[in-house]
Amino acid sequence: MKVIGGTAAGLVIGGVAGWFGGQASVPTGPPVTVTTTATKPALSGDIPIGIIHAAPIEVGPETPAIEMALADINDYVAQYTNVPVKFTFLEENAEESATKAVERAKTLIDRGAQVIVGSEWSSHCRALLPLMNERQVVLISQSSSSPSLSIPDDYLFRLQPDDTQESLCVRRMTVDLGMKGVIVIYAKEAYGEGLYKEMVKKWGESGVEVLMALGIDPEKKEFIAEFGEVDAAYKEALKKYKQDEIGIYLFGTYGPDIPALTSLAKYPDLLNARVFDSDNGGAPGYVQYAGDIAAQVQFTAFAFGPSAHPKFKVWVKRYMDKTGFEPYFTAYSIYDCLWLAALSVLATQNYNGAAIKKIVPTIADSYFGATGWTELNENGDRKYPTYNIYRIVKEGGEAKWKTVGFYDGISDSITWAKS
Repeated sequence: MKVIGGTAAGLVIGGVAGWFGGQASVPTGPPVTVTTTATKPALSGDIPIGIIHAAPIEVGPETPAIEMALADINDYVAQYTNVPVKFTFLEENAEESATKAVERAKTLIDRGAQVIVGSEWSSHCRALLPLMNERQVVLISQSSSSPSLSIPDDYLFRLQPDDTQESLCVRRMTVDLGMKGVIVIYAKEAYGEGLYKEMVKKWGESGVEVLMALGIDPEKKEFIAEFGEVDAAYKEALKKYKQDEIGIYLFGTYGPDIPALTSLAKYPDLLNARVFDSDNGGAPGYVQYAGDIAAQVQFTAFAFGPSAHPKFKVWVKRYMDKTGFEPYFTAYSIYDCLWLAALSVLATQNYNGAAIKKIVPTIADSYFGATGWTELNENGDRKYPTYNIYRIVKEGGEAKWKTVGFYDGISDSITWAKS
């Protein structure tokens, strides 16, 4: 059985013809009906797919995309298959706690979920993975990227490239912008620590000096004392490098990075520095809670994202028509995660985690969605890295994210926007 078709969003599922410049080229064609050899379909009724959000702050950007996915998937099932099923989504929130993420996952499994989408955070995925492997339930994360979770033949699949790929973008951005010394503040959890360790190697290879590295508790809500140490290190660095040759890097999840910015603002000299984040570019909370500070330090970050292919543009327009604002990258990523989950279930005709796990890579290899081609590598992580680079600027007296570049992992280059 092969599943091919188009959704209301104009996405195409089919064989991939090639890859060029960070974008896949996919043959199109008329949708065909999903059929089964049995006289009675093996699947029927409501099929629950679980969703675990890492934190309340993640819900806002993703909810519209989840609603779009639910409508599009069920429309596809009704129009192009003869399978009498309806997908339903069961949502839980881990409230920034890895322990709660496991508790919420157990609840979803008890409610019948054999596939769970989430969590956004690597620390949560790390805590969830033993349970997923034991219960044989598939976990598909929209944004986890810690290299420590790049494990073959487990039950975790990730639509974000792992941090060994992300670190290439950070290095290229550092070098292109002329940074010679860096101060790193990283969250002491799977994502922050993993990226920091990768960057020590990458910066060393490029002749960039790590002037200071400071690990912080990701569950704290202020870091004023910690940034006193950063302030001292920055002043010392100015004796060796020019102001525009020093970068302050925040490596962490969405949660601790915003209070890190507000804590940094307590030290006037640090407001003259260039401050960089990792893959939180475009996240609305930065503008909402620390916009003026971020604009002053030219806060620059990136996020996984496709090149602006036609299907992506159509999807973004739908999202903006629905919400009035641009999507954060986890929004279009969770949309594709939910599609991969549903298509894998339809392909197996068996709502069983072990069976679904076997076919997810095949479906991903043949799916071109809002995020582009979703081919996975041998560890179940997205194979090709492409990132949009953003900066918070003041325009018309208001802070806003502005796209300033695009990183292509195939050529290891950034195309910077003309100012």
